[in-house]
Amino acid sequence: MTFPYGKEPRKPKVKITHAEPALVKFELTGTDSSVANALRRIMMAEVPTMAIEYVNIIENDSVLFDEFLAHRMGLLPLTSHYVGDIPPDFDKGRGFKEYKDCNCFDGCGYCTAQFELDVTNTDDKVLTVTHYDIVESKKYTRDNWGEEKEIKPLPFRNPNIPEEEDKKENGVIICKLKKDQRLRMICQARKGIPKYHAKWMPTATSQYQYQPKIELNEDDMNSLTLDQKIDFIEACPRRVFSLDIEDRVQVDKLMSCIFCDECVAKAKVFGKRDMVKVTMDASKFHFTVEAVTPDGPRSAIDVVRAGLRILDYKFSLFLKDCYGDDIKEWLPLEPKASQRTDSIM
Repeated sequence: MTFPYGKEPRKPKVKITHAEPALVKFELTGTDSSVANALRRIMMAEVPTMAIEYVNIIENDSVLFDEFLAHRMGLLPLTSHYVGDIPPDFDKGRGFKEYKDCNCFDGCGYCTAQFELDVTNTDDKVLTVTHYDIVESKKYTRDNWGEEKEIKPLPFRNPNIPEEEDKKENGVIICKLKKDQRLRMICQARKGIPKYHAKWMPTATSQYQYQPKIELNEDDMNSLTLDQKIDFIEACPRRVFSLDIEDRVQVDKLMSCIFCDECVAKAKVFGKRDMVKVTMDASKFHFTVEAVTPDGPRSAIDVVRAGLRILDYKFSLFLKDCYGDDIKEWLPLEPKASQRTDSIM
């Protein structure tokens, strides 16, 4: 592996290769692992979401302890598409404040969302309590705050299947109640980042892979028998290599390479050390970002954009501390209408 940007400026570029609310794949080029890993760690640990922080259990007749139920409630995913990425977003009327930065006493519409759960089993069969039974409280409200921006438990109901089937298949189980048992609680959700606790995690997957570079020595390859070529191909656990129509070894699935060096070891068995060479391109990275659920808490597209904005905001704070540059403009919250969809940076 080489580091080409030791003495020259980095000029990172992002190219989107796949973009859906549940999954985003993109290529980061023109930089090295320091910037790539910074972006990955920000998407994993510093993109804010909403999560239940305070649980007041009023009545609990279930077999589970109060602390166990409170922990379960905290791990429920909540919609967080409009919480804001950086502090200046709130000053522009977008998003929530963190409770520690708010001037309220016990929560308000600018830092807290409240929910209620009150379920009683009146039947002889066991009742399963899921996140679908949670009701949003209207205690904390905001002016000009539409319904699409309200905080709600995830995943959403599937309108294509019956309610009971949806509750059984997709409902996040909180507990189960026998006849005449009751569970009643009040929960408050607040803004935070995964650095504080894993319940604020916005993604299920955030990782990158180096660009593989595989070089084959044609002379050494052609000197192998057909059985030896097959042994060489089968030595790779990810089936990166294959035979073409003329029984020549070729690289078939380059991005499936995991740098295990099994092919290099097999070449040494044949006495041909230079037959194959596997290296990494340290200036090109392939990212995969996956959302927790198809509905959120934040879409994978939203997480990638937020990660870039937070990284840009941190750079501006660094420039202000070091050189006194008071930067007032950051990456936009939403892409411009004229902006290409295959590039966000």
